[in-house]
Amino acid sequence: MGEGDLVVGSREAARAVGRCYGAMFFLVFGGAWFLLAAYAWGYGSLTRALWIAGIIAVLVAAVFRLQRRGNAAAQNAYPQEERRWNDRQFGVVNAVTWISVFLAFQIMPRLGHMELSIPVVAVIVGLHFFAMPPLYQHRANQVLGAFLVVWGIACPMLWNGDRMIGYLAAGAGAALWLSAAWAAKTARDLLRSAQL
Repeated sequence: MGEGDLVVGSREAARAVGRCYGAMFFLVFGGAWFLLAAYAWGYGSLTRALWIAGIIAVLVAAVFRLQRRGNAAAQNAYPQEERRWNDRQFGVVNAVTWISVFLAFQIMPRLGHMELSIPVVAVIVGLHFFAMPPLYQHRANQVLGAFLVVWGIACPMLWNGDRMIGYLAAGAGAALWLSAAWAAKTARDLLRSAQL
């Protein structure tokens, strides 16, 4: 093999690494939703926030160790231009999502429906999973996205006030943490199939 030859990495390892990154994001954002639920139900406290942060730290550390197993093998698994295009699209989707969330918190109160701001955010977050570029699309993400959209629409029909926010946030947090577990299991299986 010559000095200029490119070593192509394992696509299974690259997918595993990607699923690990997803799991870490899901854990952090799921924790934020759980904190919102605790606050909405009147259980918000520094102690609870520290417990949730501790759980997140332990779980993220475990997923990070799993992700490190596949890092070297994942190098160059996809052509650089394809990765760049997918990463740019990922950035655009997330920028539009954050701008939409900001606008929801500005527009809903002005329309006299401040109580619907959180459900609208859940719907926006759910929809953003369907707009992901190909390297970021996974069945698990689409299941999560569909759940968040349906849950964001259903909760205001079932409850109101802080109770609605609490149930919506707890459901979103649970869905994100279950998705993190699914992503970590998928990553582990992919690494095993790549013999890593």
